Amino acid sequence: MLTEMPIPENLLSTFSPFVPPVLREHNLQERTLPASTQPFTKEFVYVTPYPESAAQWLIRLLDIFSGIVNRNKDLSCVVITETEYKQLSGVLDDLIYSVGEDETHPLSATMTLVSLLIKMYEDQHFPKLDSLFPELAESATVENTWEISDSPNTLSGQIDTDFVIVLFSIGCLLWKGGKSEKAISAYDLAISIKSDYASIHTSRGEAKSSLNDLSGAKADLQNALKLAEKQGKEDFGFIINERIKELDVVEAAVVYLSESKFSKYSIVRECRIQIGTLNSRADFALCDAEGNFITIVECKLDTSSDHGEYSHEPLKSYLCATDTQFGIFASGTIPDSWVFYENLRHNRFRQITRAEYEMQVLA
Repeated sequence: MLTEMPIPENLLSTFSPFVPPVLREHNLQERTLPASTQPFTKEFVYVTPYPESAAQWLIRLLDIFSGIVNRNKDLSCVVITETEYKQLSGVLDDLIYSVGEDETHPLSATMTLVSLLIKMYEDQHFPKLDSLFPELAESATVENTWEISDSPNTLSGQIDTDFVIVLFSIGCLLWKGGKSEKAISAYDLAISIKSDYASIHTSRGEAKSSLNDLSGAKADLQNALKLAEKQGKEDFGFIINERIKELDVVEAAVVYLSESKFSKYSIVRECRIQIGTLNSRADFALCDAEGNFITIVECKLDTSSDHGEYSHEPLKSYLCATDTQFGIFASGTIPDSWVFYENLRHNRFRQITRAEYEMQVLA
């Protein structure tokens, strides 16, 4: 059965409100691992992008780890090539410069794993000091060994779990950088090592959702739900189930706006919207050929505790910030149950019928 992993506050502390959601899992058990080794979570938060150069650096690091994992089917006895050793040495220099002694840094766990892999290679290929200087061996009281299971430098004490922890973190950070496809590659690799972490399945599902792969997203969330139920995580299972229902609403809205009568428009998912100093995110928008927003759509379950006029306020803010003429608040899978708005400008809105909306948009 899955060993409980606490929340990675260090990783999520760098996430600011809005843009793609990451599903986090709360853990109420005592934390036994360093903060930087705790990526398995369960509550929705939002992340903002960072420079392209940082994303490309993470992608190169992911490529190195992918080569190591794919070549070493048995991660209890990892073999590092000379090329990988040189690559990891360069990565370690970057990590030391960026992370230093900050254990709360989102790449702190990665620095620990990279250091371990480098030490393994050096212990295998470079002579030890006690072989060069026998007198050192006489004063040694503890036999040194490079076996992973005995190394004090591992994150969790198990190298396969260490790789999963780091790959999950890299996936989250790539997603943060707007690289959903590469994030999915990191999650895929983590799942290929250990497939029983519900949080990784949920995160991969959310990344797929941001790429408009709603069927793939729901499949991942269904797998996560099964794992949560099997492992007795009822609260997490409830959250996942609610998210699946919400994706049903998103799917219904996408299907509606994909009808042939809207063929002159295109749909853009996870639209970034600037509201003052905040980077916000709308579920999706209907755009014209020039990329201008025609309609902004927000999807929210009608069973949500904040359902009502207040829950429509974010949509109205998006309409004001972008000067978009129409908005749709979708709270179920039936289009006639949705709320359609016309933006009258100056923070004034008129609720219209679906027929009125279509008559104006399709004119």
